[in-house]
Amino acid sequence: MSRFRSLLAVVVLAALFALAVAVPAAAQDHGPAPTGGEGDTGSEHDVVPVLVWSAVGIVAGGIVLSGLYLFKRRIGGFPANPSWVAPITIMPSKDFPTEGSYGDVPAGGHH
Repeated sequence: MSRFRSLLAVVVLAALFALAVAVPAAAQDHGPAPTGGEGDTGSEHDVVPVLVWSAVGIVAGGIVLSGLYLFKRRIGGFPANPSWVAPITIMPSKDFPTEGSYGDVPAGGHH
């Protein structure tokens, strides 16, 4: 049940974040759109809706992907003892090659 609570907490926090971004942006009065005159090279596009929808999309994508991850984990998509594990070698620093251990270059020398 704690996984459900943590997922619920993520959803609630994401919704609060989306509201915290969307409500102030929507409440602003941007006035009438400026009309471009001759030689006007400035941008006439309002970026606030783009930012709001980008934030909402990122939050929604995070929620969906988190839900899919938790679903896969619950149905056993990540076994406890997999048949293949990435080969990882832990090498103590005392066993690292030194400058003179390469054979083709004398220690401290340059070609």
